[in-house]
Amino acid sequence: MSRPGFVLSVDAQTPPLVVFQGEKVLLERLPIDASVLYPPEALPGIHSLDAAIDDALDTPVDSDPLSALLKRGSRVTIVFEDLTQPVTSRTAPDVRQRVIEHVLERAAAAGVDDVELIAATGLRRRLTAQDLQRVLGERIYASFGPDHVRSHDAESDSLVTVGELPDTTPIEVNGRVASSDLVISVRLATAVGNEGAAAVATKLIGAKTARARGAFANRGAGAAADTNGADAFDGLVDTIGDKAQVFTIDVTLTPEPTGPASAFLSKREREWSLTDRALSAGLQAATRILPSRARVGLAQVSGVGYGVTSVVAGKPSSVHPLTESFLTQQQVGQFDSPADVALFGIPNPGSIGSSLNPVTAAALGLGQIFNGSTAEPVVRAGGTAIFYHPLTPWFHPLHDPAYIDFFAEVLTKTTDPAVISAEYEEKFAADPWYRHVYQTSFANHALHPFHAWYSAAPAIDHLGEVIFVGGDHEATRRLGFKSATTLADALEMASDSVGLTPSITYVHGAPVSVPEVS
Repeated sequence: MSRPGFVLSVDAQTPPLVVFQGEKVLLERLPIDASVLYPPEALPGIHSLDAAIDDALDTPVDSDPLSALLKRGSRVTIVFEDLTQPVTSRTAPDVRQRVIEHVLERAAAAGVDDVELIAATGLRRRLTAQDLQRVLGERIYASFGPDHVRSHDAESDSLVTVGELPDTTPIEVNGRVASSDLVISVRLATAVGNEGAAAVATKLIGAKTARARGAFANRGAGAAADTNGADAFDGLVDTIGDKAQVFTIDVTLTPEPTGPASAFLSKREREWSLTDRALSAGLQAATRILPSRARVGLAQVSGVGYGVTSVVAGKPSSVHPLTESFLTQQQVGQFDSPADVALFGIPNPGSIGSSLNPVTAAALGLGQIFNGSTAEPVVRAGGTAIFYHPLTPWFHPLHDPAYIDFFAEVLTKTTDPAVISAEYEEKFAADPWYRHVYQTSFANHALHPFHAWYSAAPAIDHLGEVIFVGGDHEATRRLGFKSATTLADALEMASDSVGLTPSITYVHGAPVSVPEVS
């Protein structure tokens, strides 16, 4: 049995606590009387994953068994999560591969020979052949690639209109998906609130639809990043258009990696053994000594994988509430009252293969970690959030061309999302070069940095100040935040607005996924 989360009051005997700071893992000693909000411990992992997958496919929720839905001569499309969700094992097949193998076995037994696989990338970059093999395995990729396994293209000429948003913008979705008889969605559900029941449709839509749905100007203050037109999308959850029936398979993971080198990170520090303390010291030394590129690799191999805690399949609108409830049970902490100051660590998730650029790091901290760790904001309105991340002004030259220009051209003029939406979004969206590198190379869509920034807006509106410990001074200033060298410096900066003796809560732990920006 797992233990529920709890709040620890820091005293003189409290050891230094683990804080993630990009590629680094710090041990930070907090002020006396600060509170530490520990999330619930992970629920027990499934010992026989293959049996759990079979059970989910054969006894789904509010649906016939998958085998009964697969018909000879039918057109079947399997859509799967991309690398914004973690590769679940470094030594064994990824969970997505294992689920898809079970699906393909049933399709072959039913005589289905029209099968394609699509990575549900939304506005994110296309996956390389190597990426696809990491997720699907060599056998599946060799059988279907490259012609029958690919990434979604939000600018494709083959998009099909299946409805409209409240503002009459057409809802355009992937043409292969819309023309299918059965769409099977394989989803790693890793964070509370990641798009909910509309998760299938929102990652398969066209850029024009995504722009209208995520338009900042169409959302009220404090609205979630992608709620515009939610009712229209909920209508597409169980069937896409008039034809494609959707069968979803949701898999939940342990919130932190398992394995001998990193298991101590999921323990409470007072319970560390001598071995855990030695591993912690070694990891800290490595992150101090190694260059940043090597630290990213260290973060990716420090754990052998993630445990699977549940597999649920069936009708999407019935499955997703069960998944959300399960994630809430194992991830969301409870507290008595909001603090004046809240502390958060931001890791560089190994799933994306490189450091987070500063815009994405801010979106992860403010759009997901701040909003997803508790049911209500852990810091009061007008309070201060202190994040740990270097905000290094480094951008991937292949993946981030639009981010580079967004950071250099847009954020130097304004950080106001409403102004950014009105004055800059159309220029980026219509630029033929951005579209070219998105479709033919491996670049994120031009709208991606805009939607990432919009996802942080509700938290920014709620807070009085945002401070990054260890943040690059120029990059932090450009984002509209403050940088501090140490926690003591950050608390001194915040004292003008929260006083000299603020209540402080540290939200312990970190998610396994990067923000879902569709």
